[in-house]
Amino acid sequence: MRRRMPEMSCTDRGISSDFYDLIAHSGYFDADWYRARYPDVAATGLDPLQHYLKIGTLLRRDPSPLFETAFYLQQCGAERPAGVPPLVDFLTRGRGKGWKARASQGQAALVAHVFHLDVLADLSHYAANFPAGFDRFVTCPDSFGQAELDRIRAALPGARIVPVPNAGQDVGALIALDAQVGLTRYDVICKMHSKKGAKEPARWRHALLRGILGSRGQVDQILEAFERDPRLMLAGARQLYLHGPTYMWQNAETLGEMFSGLIGDFDYLRRDWGFIGGTCFWIRGAAFGEIRAALASVEFRPAAYTDDGTVAHSVERLFGMVAALRNGTVMLCDVSTPEAMEIVHGGFPANGSRERVMISDLLRQIDFPEELVRTWMPRGAINGSGATFVRGWLALIGDPLPRRGYLQIEGERVPFLAGSFRADLKQHGVNDGWHAFQVSVPGALCDGKPHEVVLFDEATGVELGRHNCSWAKPKRDYWDFQGFLKSSMTQPEVMTPFVEEDKRAFAVMENIANRLARKGLAAAPRPLVSVVMPMFDRAGVVGEAIASVLAQTYPDFELIVVDDGSRDDSVTVVRRFDDPRIRLIELGENRGVTVARNTALRQAHGEIIAYLDSDNTWDSRFLAAHVGALLELPDADMIYSGVLLYSGQATEPYAMRYGHLHRALLENKNYIDNNIIVHRRAFLDRLGGFDETLRRYVDWDLVLRATEVGRVYSVPMLLCHYYYSRTENAITDNPTHVAHLEVLRENLAARQKAHLAQLDTADLVRPVSIVIPNWQSLDDIRDCIEALHRRDWQGMLEIIVVDNDSSAEVRAYLRAEHEAGRIRFEPLDGNYGFTYAVNIGIALARPEADVILLNNDAIAQPGAVQALQRACLGNPQAGMTVPRQILPAGTKTLRTHVPFARETNDCDVNISAHHRNVAQVPVFHDGGELELNYAAFFAVYIRRELLDEIGPLDAEYGRHYRSDRVYSDLMRNLTDYRMFYVPESHFIHKLQKATDHLREVGEKDKSFELMFKRNQWDAETAGRLNFRAPPWDVF
Repeated sequence: MRRRMPEMSCTDRGISSDFYDLIAHSGYFDADWYRARYPDVAATGLDPLQHYLKIGTLLRRDPSPLFETAFYLQQCGAERPAGVPPLVDFLTRGRGKGWKARASQGQAALVAHVFHLDVLADLSHYAANFPAGFDRFVTCPDSFGQAELDRIRAALPGARIVPVPNAGQDVGALIALDAQVGLTRYDVICKMHSKKGAKEPARWRHALLRGILGSRGQVDQILEAFERDPRLMLAGARQLYLHGPTYMWQNAETLGEMFSGLIGDFDYLRRDWGFIGGTCFWIRGAAFGEIRAALASVEFRPAAYTDDGTVAHSVERLFGMVAALRNGTVMLCDVSTPEAMEIVHGGFPANGSRERVMISDLLRQIDFPEELVRTWMPRGAINGSGATFVRGWLALIGDPLPRRGYLQIEGERVPFLAGSFRADLKQHGVNDGWHAFQVSVPGALCDGKPHEVVLFDEATGVELGRHNCSWAKPKRDYWDFQGFLKSSMTQPEVMTPFVEEDKRAFAVMENIANRLARKGLAAAPRPLVSVVMPMFDRAGVVGEAIASVLAQTYPDFELIVVDDGSRDDSVTVVRRFDDPRIRLIELGENRGVTVARNTALRQAHGEIIAYLDSDNTWDSRFLAAHVGALLELPDADMIYSGVLLYSGQATEPYAMRYGHLHRALLENKNYIDNNIIVHRRAFLDRLGGFDETLRRYVDWDLVLRATEVGRVYSVPMLLCHYYYSRTENAITDNPTHVAHLEVLRENLAARQKAHLAQLDTADLVRPVSIVIPNWQSLDDIRDCIEALHRRDWQGMLEIIVVDNDSSAEVRAYLRAEHEAGRIRFEPLDGNYGFTYAVNIGIALARPEADVILLNNDAIAQPGAVQALQRACLGNPQAGMTVPRQILPAGTKTLRTHVPFARETNDCDVNISAHHRNVAQVPVFHDGGELELNYAAFFAVYIRRELLDEIGPLDAEYGRHYRSDRVYSDLMRNLTDYRMFYVPESHFIHKLQKATDHLREVGEKDKSFELMFKRNQWDAETAGRLNFRAPPWDVF
């Protein structure tokens, strides 16, 4: 496009050469604009300016957008010029009288686009230099709520806030604003935005803003220049005025294709022109109007953020190019000295750099005020340490990206990426909160000794904090894979550093995965798997999740992505994947993850269902191995496996979680995540879908119900990568959903009550004698007896209470119960301890009856006795069966037995880490009956045949304790019988008040020490009972 006037002689012009030259150099005539506005010009054969002077003035036409003829003549009133073109009159007379060339002359507007709320303070600071009396507008994403709008209103008072679609970055917002308010009515527009990004965002933002609103004096000079000089098209930061052809990057093709009508024959790849890198500038309203017109057919769409190659980046260059296209000038303001300015003619400064320099390097060359630079130093802290890790945060205020740092721990340098979300960081203004880290400590430092930990920022080398920590050496209670599986039933989580025992177990899990994956891939035909993926505002991570599904070695799947009303670019990210196996369902509004998953389940075509959340990923073998597991376990309705846990953006796991199925532990605390659950589609008929009244704990609820109505197996594999604190809206991290836990537990309790009531309808098939040794604890023994009498046993059950010389009150109660025919009461003349009392009871039991030994603080739940008998008599190997021993919430020994347990909930402790009592577990476990090598005789069912074979307990060498272990070992080693754990049998173990009372009153009593601590007999009693004192029993 040519912008210069053709060379003509005064004779050719046929008009006053003075008028021609005056207008030609005024900046108020735009030949191309005039020709495009008035198409009849071409037919006359006159050049545009000649046409204007000969014909256009007579028709009162405008010479350019900068001079409005009708407005000027109306302004002149009675002093209208006669015989002189209106523009000539303005240039020679009107301008001196203070008349305006156009209605908008001197009118300015400030336009701020706010996307990043954490830099509002910067925008507020610079916006204060914009003069009062002019219009101010703020655009922001239309997803912002009232709280966000209130923050903007407080930071930028007096501005009109206009929510716009989050599309096209700040350029799209500017065009959307224009469609609503009409920005071309302003002579000049000052545009700024909450600039952030990957390349020195704080320096870049301040450089841009100091170049347009650096001081009030700077702003006054800019406004005066725009009003005085119609050729001035653009103003902004001198140091960020980049050479257009040099910094074209990926935008050349888009410029040529989309804006050829505006650019014309201007050689934008070779000619000198520039643009403001970062789109904060002052622009002439008429110039903006041309760009807006060129964008008339362009529709900005939501998309994931990228730093180059979009329409917005092409328009960024066009804002600068328009000055060259109009043969205009550019005012460049020095960032270091805001009131120092220069006017650039000819497109680009002659001394300007035409070499490409990375923007981060260019920004570091700018001399900013020291007080400003100090605010850009990294900040951070070490917040504490855990068992084998260090927590903290590291950030550069104004830079939203994760930041690299390292911990110096004596001679060890431990690098990390601070990229996890923490709500408290966001609340305290540390950007958007994505700057936390959790670093696993090298195993060599886990030695129990104190170590000084020093936090450093990697980029600057600045030290940010010190903290003294110590970490114990990791201890494992297993040596082999069987040991690992047993341990996982009470502690499913293994924290880093992973030691050799862990790695051996994990290697076995890898081999199991490979074996099952081969089985799955060899299936003929291969069943279709439906992968369900709900999504809400996950544009930054959902691509990785989808990619991990598409990378599966098992090809027969469909991926159903359900968008739950995302406000970001999540849908756009999904649509970029061109794979027919992906189906996208858009709900249109946020209805919750359960609704999203249920929607997918209704649309699923697969025989098998798997679930992957949009912020997690799978190993490429996941589907093949789980299909293989279902083939291996044809009776399985559902299976689950294990998961590696990551914090934020970390690339190395901080823990492993896998728990062999233990239903009682699952009721206490969840360890089965939805991302590792796979089930048959047919199972949904019994299971139902997800509970839509819950917004959290939905996977826990689902698997709990699955274990109640179907057969669930644990399959030891590690094929899922689970990320904590990777997204701000992660359900796992949301404390506001805690009320849903109460709903879940209420529902669980109701179902469990109904199930136990059903179990209680069964009758005993063989007589049972329950033997209860007792000492004191009136409330406990009363509760224990009452629980057993909740139903009519039809003569098949008797209760024998052997009392160790309790108080008169307790004996009176027991005697009354005896006289009422509810129990058989056998009083002893002293406190003989647990074992002797038990043996008295066994001797009194019916000779044909099986025996249950029961603590006096044990509360039988409905169906508990029948379940123990059914398990024992139904298994020829079973000599003893034991129930769940449920400790109430808050019991001090609860986590001694089950380290993973949540102490605020009741928990079964009969599978015990303290006792290490699991004898053998199958590799694939359905959570059913399990062989134990021992369980405390709190509640134990003993078949009569075993009693007949090995007799009663050993009171001689185990007066108060030890006898249960001895009896268990005698059974295992001298008979073919075994002990089995029966999870359907529930006994509550009250807070062990009798033992505590005995300890309290007996501390000053030698008899207490002898029985409770030494577990021995006094010489007199031992002689009377004909018991020996073995030489090895020394204390």
